Amino acid sequence: MNVVVDSKPNCLATLHVELEPERVEKEWQAVAKQFQKQARIPGFRPGKAPQAIVEKKYSADIREELTNKLLRKAMNEAIEQKKLRVISVSKVDDVQIGEDKTMRFTATLVTSPEFELPNYKGVEVELAMRTVGDEDIESALKSIAEQHASFETIEGRALKMDDFAILSYSAMVDGKPVLEEIADCPPLIAGKPNWWVRMAPGTLVPGFCEALDGMNVDETRNFEIEVDGEFPFEPLRGRKLAYTATLHEIRERRMPEFDDALASKIDPGKTLAEVRDRVRMELTKYAENDYESGKRSGALQKVLSQVTCELPAHLVNNEMTGILREIVQENQGRGISEEELKSHQDEILGAAKQSATERVRSTFVLLRIAEQEKLDATEQDLAFHVTQLASRYQIPVQKMIKDLQRRNAFGSIREQILAGKALDFIASNATVREPAGSAAPAASEA
Repeated sequence: MNVVVDSKPNCLATLHVELEPERVEKEWQAVAKQFQKQARIPGFRPGKAPQAIVEKKYSADIREELTNKLLRKAMNEAIEQKKLRVISVSKVDDVQIGEDKTMRFTATLVTSPEFELPNYKGVEVELAMRTVGDEDIESALKSIAEQHASFETIEGRALKMDDFAILSYSAMVDGKPVLEEIADCPPLIAGKPNWWVRMAPGTLVPGFCEALDGMNVDETRNFEIEVDGEFPFEPLRGRKLAYTATLHEIRERRMPEFDDALASKIDPGKTLAEVRDRVRMELTKYAENDYESGKRSGALQKVLSQVTCELPAHLVNNEMTGILREIVQENQGRGISEEELKSHQDEILGAAKQSATERVRSTFVLLRIAEQEKLDATEQDLAFHVTQLASRYQIPVQKMIKDLQRRNAFGSIREQILAGKALDFIASNATVREPAGSAAPAASEA
């Protein structure tokens, strides 16, 4: 078998294959004999017609059967002969069976990128473990206490910053209600009846709460705010909002004393000291998780920084499509309009492409490391992964298995498992060095 590989950009390769006539003739005879056994030709008993007559009558069918029989096997042999790392066969062209019984075809392949694996054992990562101090514990306890705060109605004084105002308000722009002029404006900016607003800088629109400062209950106040050029909702930038606001009530948040009684309410049967210990343990665990995550990320980036290669364009584009979908969903959840997203289209596309490129490149590098270290995705690994997916999407495990089989997704799952194991391998062999002269920042999450 004669095989010629013509490498192309974007991890494409053209495979030119020619099979020797002896092999094609042998397979032709085998296929023709099968047709002869089943052929029904007038003037001959079933299966007794001469092969030459059968070949003449069923030439196209024999040729098609022969092609199907030889093509896949010859393709695999050619790939193995040239030791190609093939992701997929894009197309097969120019399949020809000559009169001399030679067979030729051309296949376009999508191949894995070519690169030399860098040293991935013992990479050095600069990283500091966050320490958990008493101030972090107190901050976390304060956050917990805020969830049990009460709100007291205040009488006899005017509204001030840090209060909670219960008010009705509406906005106009260019003499029209905001929602008539800008249909997709966030409703909280356009106006609400009997709405709670915390008096703090930046609430709703910068300057809104400052304009309410000093109001009395039942007072109505009219004021204008010019929206600055950095405001997240672009259609309002540079425009003047004319607000009318009526204050109904002033509330002040009363923080409870964090004592054993509150501790027992939060965690039945526990004292303040025990809750404090639990919070310290949780913050320490967060710090340790952040440290391990930073170690994995840092080690991977060190390895990736040493790898430059082309990537299959369609894989990057597919990944980019998924990332763009995530970005749109996340921003829409935050109230960002479609127009606002479109105004940053170039920036978003650039970020998504860069992220997609890094994801695809890291996958190839990790899979190559998994191959080098002879890591494997066991049946237990696959079963655990599928069970997690079923739990996440609240689907019965057997239904999840059928869905994955229908979408031929088990190959992708296996790659995810192998990439994860390779990343674990890199991180477990990494050397961590604390940055010189740096103090580990304290944890602040609960």
